[in-house]
Amino acid sequence: MRIRVETKLEIRKDFKEWSIADIHNFQIDLEQSCQSTVSEKWVYLHFKNQSEKMPRVDVLNLLSRYCGYKNWDDFKFKNQVKPTENKPKAKVKVAWLLLPVLVLLLAVFWWNSRANYTVMVFKDAYTHQLIDLKTLTFTAAKSRTVVKGGALQLKVNQLDTLQIDGAYYKPFSMALDKSKSDTVWVELWPDDYALMLNYFSRAQSDNWEKRRMQLEEAIHDDSKIFQSHPKHQGIEMLNKHEFIDRLILPVNSLKNLEIQDIQYQEGKIYRLRFVQKTEDYENE
Repeated sequence: MRIRVETKLEIRKDFKEWSIADIHNFQIDLEQSCQSTVSEKWVYLHFKNQSEKMPRVDVLNLLSRYCGYKNWDDFKFKNQVKPTENKPKAKVKVAWLLLPVLVLLLAVFWWNSRANYTVMVFKDAYTHQLIDLKTLTFTAAKSRTVVKGGALQLKVNQLDTLQIDGAYYKPFSMALDKSKSDTVWVELWPDDYALMLNYFSRAQSDNWEKRRMQLEEAIHDDSKIFQSHPKHQGIEMLNKHEFIDRLILPVNSLKNLEIQDIQYQEGKIYRLRFVQKTEDYENE
């Protein structure tokens, strides 16, 4: 286990010296690797109180898979110590007794260092997949926010509100309380119109009239749409109909859009800023 966290997470210190950030980085890596994770409460029960109770088999299977084994039985089999003629057979049991320690030495930390810290991990409400935090923006008036290891870490000093936004997700806000410090899993709801524009720019279709009707419905009549041209360090403004024509016509010039910002009025797209992927405009 030590080799895995040293090489993959670059945590090169004793388990007892892990910081709260190290613990959360491990939780996120476990989620990404095995589609499941362990809670801080679980870590606390098995380490802070030094519980002698064996963890559930499903947790042992999870941690064993993280270590590169098929399951808990595979871990025990491949790590057992075979007896020699000069050693009593009781030695065989030593490795088995140590197995819980080897697997559970995943998340030892100083419990008191948790004070005033909240760590947030974001999932897509539909797919339940982790969201790349590069696609989100975070604003908090009184708290310090740091993106680290696939999670958002906040230093909460007083009551505050965190504003979360992203081109492909609906805005979301939540209250922050310094008395609560734990790992919080937040689900964000996708922005359907933004995803539709992204899809239309990448998928071919013969039913152009249907797409035109859908875009007419989604975009406000007074909308202003901006296309960024990084190569030329400029920006172009389009009206609703210019944008629709470029997006859906067979000879369109808008492909592989990446939305930078999207705003709504009366439930329709009112402001839009986008860029084409580099390979699509580098030959302009």
